[in-house]
Amino acid sequence: MFEIVLILMFAALLAAVLIQWRRARSGEATGGRPGDPRFSNRVPGTLTLTGVSDQPVEGDKNHQVFCTVSGTIIGPDTAPTAVYGRFVVPLSMSWPSIGDEIPVTYKPGKAETSWELAGPIGHDPGQAGPNLRKD
Repeated sequence: MFEIVLILMFAALLAAVLIQWRRARSGEATGGRPGDPRFSNRVPGTLTLTGVSDQPVEGDKNHQVFCTVSGTIIGPDTAPTAVYGRFVVPLSMSWPSIGDEIPVTYKPGKAETSWELAGPIGHDPGQAGPNLRKD
């Protein structure tokens, strides 16, 4: 009996690890897309950058780098909320600077823990929406 329970627990743990691994490797964009059900019950807001990491000179083999930002989210359902995030971005992206305003979405009342980018974080407004992964 004990062995069966142990095998079932191991199988459940393995399934959970595989699901998380696939989710992390899928490379889904974090920015909202029209009709995306993950963003249907979210509130739009604005992230004003108060801190930005220095732009690295070279990226990894995929020409990607980490961009770390901090700032304040202001939206209709929340008081100004300080947030921090680290993103994987293409090296060719126009680097953000302090004072930039970036559109975000968040769950009502949970801006600090559930915010996601909803637009590009660089200076180039012609960029397509972000294809970023929050780390």
